Amino acid sequence: MSRGAVKIVPMRRAHVGACDKIVAASEPWKRLNERIDFPRILSRDRPLVRAYVCTEGREPLGFVLFTPEPVFARGGYLRAIGVSPAMRGRGIGKKLLSFAERSVSGKSPILYLCVSSFNRGAQAFYRSMGYSRVGKLPGLILPGAAEYIYWKWLKQ
Repeated sequence: MSRGAVKIVPMRRAHVGACDKIVAASEPWKRLNERIDFPRILSRDRPLVRAYVCTEGREPLGFVLFTPEPVFARGGYLRAIGVSPAMRGRGIGKKLLSFAERSVSGKSPILYLCVSSFNRGAQAFYRSMGYSRVGKLPGLILPGAAEYIYWKWLKQ
């Protein structure tokens, strides 16, 4: 395994396999039996969704997908974030989310996200990063579960 400095770089096709593995091993995608179509996201000429990976050398440790332009009530949207199970608890998610916030703050004063009601670890993470729950979408993706809407003011 090639080691190097931890950095955040634009996602490339060479990263897709590792990002697919992160999704397959992570909530909410495991429970929902869903995948992310990374090749489609990367193929857009002017993507609405920005895709980045956190790497150490050539190895992706995690990814973040977000839309910096206002898409709802003046805010950008965090589409997805994932960290390799072996790298959790080492600050990779915090680095990725902070990067997304800085990127969004140039275009939107708020960042929104949705998190599944059963994904309590993610909810705790977002609260620790200053996000507040402001809404609930019952049964949106999975009967008996809800998607919670969280937000954070990036500019005050």
